[in-house]
Amino acid sequence: MQPTTDIMDSSLGFTHIVVGAGSAGCILAARIAENPGFNVLLVEAGPDGSELNATHGARDIRRVPMKGQSEVYDERIDWNVRVELPGGEFMHVAQAKLVGGGSSINGGTALRNTIKDCEEWERLGNDAWGWSAVEDVYMALEKRESNATSGVHPLVRTKAEEAGRIQQAFLAGAAECGLPWIADLNATAAEGSGASPVCRDGHRRISAANTFIDPLREKANFHILTHTPVDRVLFSGTRATGVLLANHRQILASNEVVLSAGAVFSPALLQRSGIGPVSLLSSLSIPVLQDLPIGANLADHPCVPVVARPKPGAYVDGDFSLQMQARWSSTACPGAIDLQMVCFSYLYAHAITSLPQQPIASAHAPRSLGGSMAGHVAGIGCNVNKPTSFGNVNIQSRDPNQQPLIVPNYLSTAADRDCARQAVRLANKIVLSDSMQAVLSPPLGLTPQIIASDRLLDDWMLSQYSSTYHFTSSCRMASRERGGVVNQSGCVYGVQGLRVADASVIPTIPAANTMWPTMMFAERIGRSVRDARPVGSEQKIDARL
Repeated sequence: MQPTTDIMDSSLGFTHIVVGAGSAGCILAARIAENPGFNVLLVEAGPDGSELNATHGARDIRRVPMKGQSEVYDERIDWNVRVELPGGEFMHVAQAKLVGGGSSINGGTALRNTIKDCEEWERLGNDAWGWSAVEDVYMALEKRESNATSGVHPLVRTKAEEAGRIQQAFLAGAAECGLPWIADLNATAAEGSGASPVCRDGHRRISAANTFIDPLREKANFHILTHTPVDRVLFSGTRATGVLLANHRQILASNEVVLSAGAVFSPALLQRSGIGPVSLLSSLSIPVLQDLPIGANLADHPCVPVVARPKPGAYVDGDFSLQMQARWSSTACPGAIDLQMVCFSYLYAHAITSLPQQPIASAHAPRSLGGSMAGHVAGIGCNVNKPTSFGNVNIQSRDPNQQPLIVPNYLSTAADRDCARQAVRLANKIVLSDSMQAVLSPPLGLTPQIIASDRLLDDWMLSQYSSTYHFTSSCRMASRERGGVVNQSGCVYGVQGLRVADASVIPTIPAANTMWPTMMFAERIGRSVRDARPVGSEQKIDARL
């Protein structure tokens, strides 16, 4: 790997620039650099993990070192984006800002999307993304404990008897309430409760940077540039030729620019580059290169937390915060696996405070995955995994240092509220089970009267919901007539030499935590770039690679 100070040297002759070193960008850079004829530059706005003090927790997966989830977190590695809510309210949502992206600071959950997700993707014009092809990619990625020769990225499932007391109580309560133990939540059509498959080695989080970037660091055709925000993509006519950095310096690429900045920042990069809705670009005096629905169809999994206080001795410092969960289908969508519960033993949000002469405008502003509750709570996060509420992400100016406007429209449809009510009522029942009441207090703020009334429960959910940080689909992969932004290989319509390959291209939000599907998309598109073959024309992927 060339030293950072040498990267501006034009003699390096980059063939590919990958913008964003998150869960997707790490895989993309690694796969493209496997072609010895290519010279790859990976550009990241945040720091490299090697620069961080390990005491900040980014390497220890027992807790999730994000603001609103942990008492200790590192503001240097979080974009902390502002998300607009109805009535002028807002909340801040963690979005990783470092090499490895979300995989470097999240819970590490590696759930596959479902067969029904693939069927949706195919209906949008993506016939190369059916289940059989997608399953092959997961098999190639997953390094399973039971098979030493499999995959590349480790997946570990905690044994029930080795879990913390709160996690064990959740499993018992879930079984009592109709969600029996499932050995593998990634098994096709699996519904029930079980251990989350997690990317870890003991207590150590294994990120995309660990698996895919660390082995590349001494390769002559791989280069990484950190602490370097990108303003926009440069074009000659309709061909992408490189990137303009936020510090006004240019870096050129002879073959392609690949955006992997995530479902919030990839749309912003495209819009500043003149690719996006005409109405938005014209309002900001940005010359229109292509009129595409960039920033539309933004999706996220809304989470409604059912929280309680741990009883003395129920939680021991050093317990894993996340170990067990459940997946199942709502009454309206049998087989969709559109609902999810995640048991958490440790979640910490600071109490609401106000600055001098700045009274608190809204009790909802500092929401976390614990809703409006502060301090150490435990309980169940209830996720609506196939929401029908969609939003938008749009730049507010041409300034690359100004974050885009994010409006997700959580729980804005009757179908989403109905799904959320089902999940919350079941979670409340599980928390009140004998097993969980041995370790937790009754649910905080959730009374029998609220549970019994759809109207009261809707009001309560709308006051408590948060984000799961799972933004997707803002640069949708679909046929152009179906509102697509990119084709099945991630190529942006109407221009040349430009791809997007991150969570933003996932056609519809998967019924699963989004890190693993995002890495699956990146793996497949990365191989397409490396081999100069469209996605869908590749041979069966060898799981040992």
